[in-house]
Amino acid sequence: MYWIKLILTVAILFVVLLLGVEFSTLNAEPVTVKYLFGEARGPLSLVAIGAFAVGVLLTALIGAFMLLPLRWQVARLRQSLFSKEQEFNLLAKKVGREAR
Repeated sequence: MYWIKLILTVAILFVVLLLGVEFSTLNAEPVTVKYLFGEARGPLSLVAIGAFAVGVLLTALIGAFMLLPLRWQVARLRQSLFSKEQEFNLLAKKVGREAR
């Protein structure tokens, strides 16, 4: 099963690479991008890939800041559940001993 996933992942990455090369050859015209504080000039393919990369980076950062506190909360709740289960088991043993 591991090999199938690996081969499929490599094949998908290869197709994406080929599509990226095709995209960059078709969109090599220089464009001007105007920012708030200036402008930059470069090939359309690099501008599009740069914008995509910045979007992925921002999404990953925002996702990490939203996900990490939730993971910490889950870890605290699991620890609390474990301690309550230990306490419950201890009380159950005591009640079982007194009943005899």
